[in-house]
Amino acid sequence: MKPSALLLLILFLFSCKKNEEKNDPKITNQKAQDTLKVQTENDDIEKLDTLKINYLEHKNLLNILTILPDSCMRSWEWKKTDRIEYVQKIKQNNYTLPSKGHFSSIELIQPNTIHIGVVDGSWILSIYKIKPNNYIVLTDDKVGDGNEFMAFEYLNGELIYIPFKDVFDQFFTTLLINENDKKCLEYFKDNYIGFEYDFIGTKKIHITNSLLEEAKSCFKGNTLNYEFNPEMKRFELINIENTKS
Repeated sequence: MKPSALLLLILFLFSCKKNEEKNDPKITNQKAQDTLKVQTENDDIEKLDTLKINYLEHKNLLNILTILPDSCMRSWEWKKTDRIEYVQKIKQNNYTLPSKGHFSSIELIQPNTIHIGVVDGSWILSIYKIKPNNYIVLTDDKVGDGNEFMAFEYLNGELIYIPFKDVFDQFFTTLLINENDKKCLEYFKDNYIGFEYDFIGTKKIHITNSLLEEAKSCFKGNTLNYEFNPEMKRFELINIENTKS
């Protein structure tokens, strides 16, 4: 067979094969299913892992996150260099993906608060505006054996450490009906780890301990309601009440 005839035969057979594939509904459907499967899997990944964050809306919060000392997250570890890179990606893309090496989930729930789920607890950063470029900054490193708080004043890019108790008016001191009652004071110390801190909106914090319900004769209530006073740069106690767990 001449080379030219052989070439024509090969082209003819190849053309027939392509036509068979084109006309075979099984092959066409399989390819469509495979494509749909990949698209669906990618959509699921995006829905599960992608957290949209508008950088401009949360700029102050995210920038403060990058300059916090590593000691604010002592129970885990998120180095400044990693945080800076993390925020830069949000700035570029307006979304983020979970960092499996450091935390299991992240959820930005308020303009001034970010929650991060870590191992057996959570980590919270909240900022409270005094004036432009000036905030009170609170961090809560919550693990199985309690909370570790830190407080700062942020002013024009710098953080100044503040003792946490100094940021709160009458911090826990008014819960006891009689501060000299040794039995009640001991009960209070034994259940100190049971306090839950709820950062609400841009001004309020509720501090609750449902265990205090068991010793109502010792306490005025089980919940302290605080509201931020920007002029005083501290949280003022609004009231004490009993709330059910």
